[in-house]
Amino acid sequence: SDATRVRDKKSKKDKSSKEIAPKHHQASEVFDLQTEQLFSFLQVLTACFGSFAHGANDVANAIGPFAVVISVYITGSVDQDSPIQWWVLLGGGIGIVVGLSTWGYKVMATIGKKLCKVTPSRGFNIELASAITVLTGSKLGLPLSTTHCQVGGVVGVGLADGRNAVNWFLVLQVFGGWVFTLPIAAIVSGLFYVILWNLF
Repeated sequence: SDATRVRDKKSKKDKSSKEIAPKHHQASEVFDLQTEQLFSFLQVLTACFGSFAHGANDVANAIGPFAVVISVYITGSVDQDSPIQWWVLLGGGIGIVVGLSTWGYKVMATIGKKLCKVTPSRGFNIELASAITVLTGSKLGLPLSTTHCQVGGVVGVGLADGRNAVNWFLVLQVFGGWVFTLPIAAIVSGLFYVILWNLF
């Protein structure tokens, strides 16, 4: 009958989708659709909260050195209380938006799909935890990374479903990237400084 064909087709589709899904996704608990829909609305609020935290810390990290250079150029001295030019802040905000719209999708795919299974209910907790952490760091004057905090939140949510719900190989890759980028950035920065110092 038609009903039997529909059921068979649906079961094959569910089976194929389960086979395609990564193993760490299959280890995660599945919540009912109504719960996920509720959190999809709440996640809009936490996304706004996270965006505010991102601007409060990451943009400041990005434009901090540039703002100091501009301040020294204008005043001729290093002053910690010197005001930051409005166009410097605007440039930092534009840079964040352009970076997100061009290459940001790669980072979003890694955090949102490859580390562990992220659903609206899980995303709500990830964004809320990372935003609170970043804003606390901003209040204390600590330069934090929103990406690092969100990766930690994703791993924490994944661990709530068990160790098998986390892609640990990718976690090691991400952690290795954090470790190696520090000396690489230091070396490149030092080389540029030496070159510019000798030129000017």
